[in-house]
Amino acid sequence: MKTLAVILPLLVLGSVGWAQTKSDEQLSPNVRLYQPKTLTRDRAEQAANFVNSVGISGVRVTWEPLPQAFAIRASSSAPNVEGMDAAEALLKRFDVPDIKKSASQIDLTVYLIRASSGPAPSDRQPPTSPVPAELQPAIDEMKGTFSYDRYALWDAIVIQPKGSGEVQGILPVSTSYEPYVYTVSYQFAAVEGKNLNLDDFQFSIKMPNGDKGIDSHIRTASVTVHDGQKLVLGKIRLLPTANADLFLVLTTKVH
Repeated sequence: MKTLAVILPLLVLGSVGWAQTKSDEQLSPNVRLYQPKTLTRDRAEQAANFVNSVGISGVRVTWEPLPQAFAIRASSSAPNVEGMDAAEALLKRFDVPDIKKSASQIDLTVYLIRASSGPAPSDRQPPTSPVPAELQPAIDEMKGTFSYDRYALWDAIVIQPKGSGEVQGILPVSTSYEPYVYTVSYQFAAVEGKNLNLDDFQFSIKMPNGDKGIDSHIRTASVTVHDGQKLVLGKIRLLPTANADLFLVLTTKVH
């Protein structure tokens, strides 16, 4: 029964009706051939074993290499149309593309937006770029909440989350400054359709300040980034001399 509890929910993901049932006048009324369209031989044999394990009364399924089809047989001489139909219905639910092979890949982009106020940036400020047009709706919302004079893109970090991972790098700075070192980490990433779920996501930045520097973090136990969403995750106060804050904006792209 444990096998049923795990596998049966997966069966409903597929559509039925991609394959065909072979009707042959030479076959006994208690024998039916079902030819799948997408199942490989290994998966076909597993599907046959599973249907047999369910225990449909009076019916047994085997994978036949020669016709490349399932043979659905009734064990008694009396017709067992209901049992054969039930076995065929289960086989059809397995006959879908391999989910693991067709899973979408998602790029996660961590945009680092530098929000500043006061005098215009000097030559000692880090190099930045205009905010990408796709982030403008998020910036417009931020302008309605915060009173910064300027918003600029400091850097964009693109990763392809899978399982657990960690990425480190150095933010662009002018030659007059020591480097800012960042770390992006997560304990588990999972793709559900076009959405990305991240557990224990953390962005850390080490800002130069003497021998040890200053560490700041944005942490979240669990976050979901929906397709098309521009998620403002949090902000970090930069060094007082910077007169600016650093905002994280997360977006995803499916391909």
